[in-house]
Parts: sequence; structure tokens; C-alpha cells
Amino acid sequence: MVDFSMPPKERRLLASILDQLVPGSRERNIPGAGEIGVADYLAHVAARRPGFEAALRRLLARASGLADGIDADAIRQLEQTMPIEFAELLSETYKGYYSRPDMRAKVGVGAHPVHPSGYEVAQESAEFMDSLIEPVRARGPFYRDPGVAGGD
Repeated sequence: MVDFSMPPKERRLLASILDQLVPGSRERNIPGAGEIGVADYLAHVAARRPGFEAALRRLLARASGLADGIDADAIRQLEQTMPIEFAELLSETYKGYYSRPDMRAKVGVGAHPVHPSGYEVAQESAEFMDSLIEPVRARGPFYRDPGVAGGD
């Protein structure tokens, strides 16, 4: 696997973008995505997926040309001018940030993996389940009975 490398200036730019996508909260002691190194996670993804690497490089090239630096307006501009690349970056950023047990614990989601323990999910009421399957029951059988000659 070839490592995706970027010069320190590009890495700082990416960290600034990441901190806008998932900002930190000093009051709650929650770091932003750039602050905790999600750029490293993205570099690993880029090394495995050439399409993502190309999208990330295009996005960083566009971001480096923004005169006012990286702020909320710059992020909106990137999203509007490069929606496909931006959506992919956003998705991978969320994966990189929220896959960390330390971050999930800070935002109130269990630090354990989803499986095998899973998260507690309340059971739906019998009335709700009946409302979901009523249209299927009303439709009646929708198959051929193999035990009946002719299949009907």
C-alpha cells in the first residue's frame, strides 16, 4: 500500500477544514476532527482508494485558493462548488471521528463496538408493528402454493 502523503502546509489546511466540519467544544472538552488527527485516518483511506485520493487533492487545491482562509463561509463555498468531493470528505471525516471510542464516549454514545454488544433499542409497540404489517395482510397471499396443482 502506498501512503498518501501531503506537505505540512496541506496537512494544516486539511486540519482546518476538518475542524470546521466537526468543531470542538472547549466547554465540554471535546476536540475537533482536525485537532485529533482525523487527517491521518483520511490519509489511510486515500492510500486504499485512489478515487478518494483524487477527490481529496482536488478539494485541497480549491481550498488553498480561498483568500479568506477556512471558515464557515469557505466550507459552504467548497460544498457548493465541489458537492461530490465535499460529500465524500464529509462522510469519511465522520467515519474517522466517530469510529474512535474516545470520541463516542465524549458525545454520549457507548465506547463499545456496535456488535456484539450493540446499543439498547426500545422495542416497538404491538400496535405499531400491526400498522406496519397490515398492508401485507390486506394484500393476501402473493406466492404460488407448490402443493396445489397449477400453482394457484
